Amino acid sequence: MMQLFAIPIGLGVALLIGYCWHLVRVPTSLRFESRHAILFLVAFVLSFPVLIVVHELLHVIVHPHFGRSPATVIGAWPRRLLFYAHYSGPLTRDRFLAGLAMPFLIISVLPLVAATSGILPPALTFWAAWFSTWNALFACGDYFGIAFILFQIPRAATVQNQSWRTFWRPI
Repeated sequence: MMQLFAIPIGLGVALLIGYCWHLVRVPTSLRFESRHAILFLVAFVLSFPVLIVVHELLHVIVHPHFGRSPATVIGAWPRRLLFYAHYSGPLTRDRFLAGLAMPFLIISVLPLVAATSGILPPALTFWAAWFSTWNALFACGDYFGIAFILFQIPRAATVQNQSWRTFWRPI
């Protein structure tokens, strides 16, 4: 049910990020020789698993001990097409929010800022825009979680997920 609410939000954010990349003037046509077509197709197909793994690892680096703890779990629910990074212990509200926001900030926003400021080499802008925009869509559940935490849980609280439920306790 959460995904039904989250997907339109993710689509809107992805369109906004894509439009921002358009303003940066990402090359829309790439010149390939026929010998490069296979390489591009392989890169295109492999980009999604790479994006998913990096996205989930960015959630994990905010967990205690940078995710190197028995309480950190990274997994997939193929039937629902969901991938997740979960910490089974309590986290402060701000750390929980940082964990939710980290993939969007690092994969979607940071490359856009780097391209706008001229730090990102022009040769990388197509792929940066590609990963940035798709990640903005894939992070739809994260946006939903951020809104839920921001509007319903006091700042001085610890937060813990158990299955599909989120519990909080004042500090």
